[in-house]
Parts: sequence; structure tokens; C-alpha cells
Amino acid sequence: MKHTEEREGADMGFMSFHPNVKLRIVLSFFINVLGNMVTPFMAVYLAKSVGTTMAGVAAMASIVIGVVCAAYGGYLADRIGRKRLILLSEAMNVAAFGVMALFNSPWLHSGVVTMIMTMLISASWIGKPAVEAMLIDVSTTETRKAIYRINYWSNNLAISIAGIIGAYLFSAYLFELLLGAGLISLIAFGIIGLFLTETMPAAAEGSSAAVQPVVEGARPVARERVARPTDQAPRVSFFQRYKEVFGDRRFMLFVLAGILTVSVEMNLTGYIGIRLEQEMHHALWLPGQPWTIDGLSMLGLLRTENTIAVVVLSLFVGRWLRGKSDHRTMMAAMAFNIVGYVYIVVGNLPSLLVVAMMIATIGELVYVPLRQALMVQLVPDHARSSYMAVNSMTNRISQLVSGLNVVIGGFLSAGAMAAFILATGMIGWAILASILPGIRRQEAAEAAELRGRAV
Repeated sequence: MKHTEEREGADMGFMSFHPNVKLRIVLSFFINVLGNMVTPFMAVYLAKSVGTTMAGVAAMASIVIGVVCAAYGGYLADRIGRKRLILLSEAMNVAAFGVMALFNSPWLHSGVVTMIMTMLISASWIGKPAVEAMLIDVSTTETRKAIYRINYWSNNLAISIAGIIGAYLFSAYLFELLLGAGLISLIAFGIIGLFLTETMPAAAEGSSAAVQPVVEGARPVARERVARPTDQAPRVSFFQRYKEVFGDRRFMLFVLAGILTVSVEMNLTGYIGIRLEQEMHHALWLPGQPWTIDGLSMLGLLRTENTIAVVVLSLFVGRWLRGKSDHRTMMAAMAFNIVGYVYIVVGNLPSLLVVAMMIATIGELVYVPLRQALMVQLVPDHARSSYMAVNSMTNRISQLVSGLNVVIGGFLSAGAMAAFILATGMIGWAILASILPGIRRQEAAEAAELRGRAV
């Protein structure tokens, strides 16, 4: 029976998803396309408009604002529901992009107002945990891997399209891009208000002892987690909620493992980029042939390869993984990802760098959706958004770790940095491996309980 369920999950297509999921994936694609035509280039814009120092302060303030708002949004989404927080987030985006368009129009211009609005965009992270929790609310173990895989592919496709078009349009058509982003956010706000349904489990509100069934497509399906007495949580304070989250040892080990492993690939735009620019000058693609490339061009090529490979190969990865063990596949793919990036840390032969990036990218597109699906098994129903808020900090903290590697790299050789980054990644790999036996035991116990209830 288990193999049949896995096959059904692997065959799940976009049209079989819950309406909320389909709605969110489509809207996120268009929002990400227009948003990423603007936000990645705002640092350069602000540096020219308000000065490098103010731009740097604004960037740091935006990160702090985003983290704080995400944390508070996670807490609120577990109390008042997902939909209201998602609507609030989109309303902030509408206001931010609208005001930015006005103050970068043919009639008005203000770098300071634009800088303040970038902080408002960061504040819109208040809705991110609610979105993640909603995806969990309306999915099951069988459909979740497909949902995360398609969402991952959609986000990468949007970012790649935005990066290509935004680089050409940002300077000459900033007003039009901002206006378009505002209009898309306004449309998304209206569609979400009309069609998105509330999905917060009843147990999270303390109004019911049982978690309500989820509707996947048109048929109700049982939730794979069984409501426990601890899920019948009374209203708690912000600090009590996050004391619970940070006190969950297994979940925090999962987050720590994510920080360490994700920081490995974050080095591409940090230490690796700096090293390639400094060390690679007219490097031969292959010995004995005339074609050469320099460090910055190599960095651009590697990033492009990563993006294109993720977008293209994600279309086939579901079929490749059908019938294989999720845990073993995830751990093997994560090891491939780490090893690929470690070679890029130290290597200087362009052809081998391309091969290493392909190995790392295949590992990435296989393990990331599986890791996301695994995370759900660690999250209790009554505090999903709060747990998602903490998990959302993984990338931000990973960026800080990779930034620290730039400093350390100033004192160590490339070989020593490769060894250090390898150790970082493998420690994260080992931490994740250490919690898998407990998760397998939990899966077996819950499956047995569900079978007993069915009988």
C-alpha cells in the first residue's frame, strides 16, 4: 500500500492540487517575476540616490524588519488565521510598490521615500509564515513533495526570467516596472480576498480536539498527523509560543542543519566570487586549446548554469525519484550538492567548474523539495506558522555564515577554505542524518495508529 501511495503522490499534477495551492503558485509566479525585476537592483539604485552608507544601513534594517515581522506574523497566523495575514502582506506590497512608482515617476522623485518603501516590502514578510503554513494545511504526505517541487520550479523560473529582463529594463523603465509590480500585487490582493479559503486547523484555535480533514482537490483526505492532546493548545503569548519552538530540540537541530548546508551554496556570491575574480585570469577551458575565460565571467556562467539547470531538470526529477527512499535520496543528493560546491571553492579549471556546478545543482533540486516535505513532519498542527517563521530564518542566517567565510577567506588559502566549507556542510549533513531515525519511528507509530483507528 505504501508503494501505491508513493506512486500516486509522484504522479500528482498541478491540476490535482487544492485550489489554494494552485492559486498561490500562479500568483507567486507573476509577483516574483515583477518583484525580482526590481528588488535585486535596488541596492545599486539606493547607493546612487542616498549614498553607500545609507544604502547599507537600509539593507541591514530591512533584514531586521523582515525577521521581526516574519516572527510576529507566524505567531498571529496561528491565532487569527492564514488568510488575514496573507492579505495584509499583499496590501503592504501594493502600498510599497505604488508609492515607489509615484516617487520614481516623471512627476516626482525621492530616493529617501524609495528607501523607506523597501523596508515596507521587508515588513510584508509578515505573511510568509502564513503562506507556508497554508500549504501544509491543505496537503498530505502523498501530495506535498509534488507541491514543493512545482513551487520550487516556479520560483526559480520566475527569478531567472526576472533577472534577464530586469537587468535590461531597470535603469530605463523603473517607473513602469514599479507600477506593474504594484498592479500585480493589487490584483493578487483582490483574488486572494475573493477566492482563498481559510485553512487554519481548528485545534490551533483551541476550539476543537480534532484536526479537521483537508480537502485535496474535490475529495476529503485524512491528515497524516494525528491530533494529540498537546495540539489542543490554549492561547499563549508571543514569547511563550517561541519558547516552545526554540525548545523543540529536534526541530532546532533540523534548522541548524539547514543553516550549515545552505551556507555552502551561499558562498557562490561571496567567497567563491571574490576568489574567482582574484585568481582566474584568461584561464584555459581545456589544456591545448585557445578559449579562455576570466573570473567574473566564470561566476556569471556558473550562476546562469545553476538557474537554467534547476528550471529544466526540475521537470523530470519527479520521474527519476519515483519509488526511491526519500531519506536516502535526500542525504545522497545533499552530499552531491556539498561536494560540488567544495570543488568550486578551490578549482580553477573552467570545464571542471561547470561539471561541479552541474553535480551541485542536481543535488540541490533533488534534496530541497524532499527536505521541505520532511520539515512538515516536525511541525505540530497548533503552531505551524510559528515554526515556519523560525525555519524562514535559515537563508538569512546562512547568508551571515557565508559572509563570515569571506572574512575567514582573507586569512586562509583556497585549499584550507575548501576544507573548512566541506566541514561546515558535512556537520550539517550529519546533524540532519542524526534526527532521521526518530522521524522514521514517528512515521511508523503514526501509520500504526491510523491503521488501528481504521480497524
